[in-house]
Amino acid sequence: MNYYVYLIIAVGCFIGEMFTMEFSLACLGIGALGAAGTAWFGLGVWPQVGAFALVAAVCWAGIRPFALKHLYGKSKHIKTPAEAVVGQECVVETAIDPVQDAGRVKVNGESWKATAQEPLAAGTVCVVEKLDGVTLTVRPKN
Repeated sequence: MNYYVYLIIAVGCFIGEMFTMEFSLACLGIGALGAAGTAWFGLGVWPQVGAFALVAAVCWAGIRPFALKHLYGKSKHIKTPAEAVVGQECVVETAIDPVQDAGRVKVNGESWKATAQEPLAAGTVCVVEKLDGVTLTVRPKN
C-alpha cells in the first residue's frame, strides 16, 4: 500500500482523537505513521502491518498511560461548587431554628438554606458540616 494512504488514515485518527480525548485513536494514528514510514522505504505489506502493530502497541502501553495521567490525573480531585462548600466557614444571615427548619447562611458570598442541631443567632460564625440537597448543616465554629 502507498504511504499516503497511511498518512490519510493517521490524519483521520488524529481528527477523531479530538472528539474522544482518550488517546486511543492517537495511538492508532501514530501506528499508521509507523506503517507509512515502512511503506515509504518500499517494504512489503507484512512489514507495514508489523510496523503498525508494533508502534501502536508501544504507544498504547508506554505513552498512553503517561499521557492520561498528566491530562486527567487531577480531575479526580476537582469538586463541584456545591461539594466545595463543605468545611467552609459561613455566617448566619437569618437565625437558624431547627424546630421550624428555618434559617440561612452566607458562604463565599452565596446565600444557602441552613439547619443546625441547636438554634443559632444571626451573625454567628459557623462551619458547614454537610450538604443535603440545597440545605447546609452547620455547627458553631469553636
